[in-house]
Amino acid sequence: MKKSHFVYFHIGYWIILWLKELLFGFQTYNIDELTFSSVASVLTVKLIILIFPLCIFYTNFLLLVPKLVKAKRIFLYILSVFALFLILAPVHHYVYAIILPQKFGWYSYAYLDKLNFWLSFQTLIFENYVYVFFSLAISYVNAFFETQQKQEALEKEQAITELAYLKSQINPHFLFNTLNDIYALTYQQAKEATEAVLKLSALLRYMLKESNDKFALIGKEIDYLKNVIELFEIGQKGNAFIHLEIKGSVDQQQIAPLILINFVENAFKHGVINDPENPIQIMMSITADHLDFKVLNKKNHDQKDQTGGIGLTNVQRRLALIYPEKYQLQIMDENDTFTVTLKLNWT
Repeated sequence: MKKSHFVYFHIGYWIILWLKELLFGFQTYNIDELTFSSVASVLTVKLIILIFPLCIFYTNFLLLVPKLVKAKRIFLYILSVFALFLILAPVHHYVYAIILPQKFGWYSYAYLDKLNFWLSFQTLIFENYVYVFFSLAISYVNAFFETQQKQEALEKEQAITELAYLKSQINPHFLFNTLNDIYALTYQQAKEATEAVLKLSALLRYMLKESNDKFALIGKEIDYLKNVIELFEIGQKGNAFIHLEIKGSVDQQQIAPLILINFVENAFKHGVINDPENPIQIMMSITADHLDFKVLNKKNHDQKDQTGGIGLTNVQRRLALIYPEKYQLQIMDENDTFTVTLKLNWT
């Protein structure tokens, strides 16, 4: 519960209680006719009477419960509650036996002539003990919501920290692979080195700028994937066969940046890339509600490096953090093919 809502709840409760007392006040107060003076008297009397439950409630709520109950000093707490009633008893006697009858003509008790300190003490407890229990209950309800809010804030902070860590792992991974390709290209096909450097520049610009935001336009993510694919094809000197298919309308849909690249890179690393009959297939279908993304590749059984790195584990964790209950991920690892299918609902 927000702090402002909690304050409104308190104010609303006491206003309602005051209005309820007013309804009975006009019936019990001896008024021959409603005048401004008589109405003002009833309003003032009921406001004075309200001081006692207010004092008992908030002394318990703001002082005794936080200092004693939460510290498990129960015996001292019980003594303090009785001490509170003892302190208020003479005030109660003065208000009900002197101020209200003499100043406002208000007689609350038939036994007014017998009202003394101990009778005021008993009356005060009988009429207001409920506010002790009420303030206890509200304190624990308030503590529960505060604990929930702190837990949610902590989980959010941990998620942000973890996402930052995961992104810090992604950027060097792509950078090193791309630099290796360009390094080889400068010796083998120097005429294409310039194009490769330009594409690398575009990759770095996206990674350093867009990936700092939680979401990026899907169009920019697609451009990034295209640059990665084209740069990979340049590095393979035309021996990489990749089929990229994009369907649907690219508008203002937003996606977590660098969330798709690991699936593509996994296909590059562990798939057969030089078979024109079995190209790596990257398919994307975009609608107003969701994204369908699929990567299919023939498995390279000659691949010696079986380490997956952060790859798929990284992206699965990021999906869980950014898109809780808003994505469906299916990974099919068959004898000859590896398929990843992702359905992502726009946030």
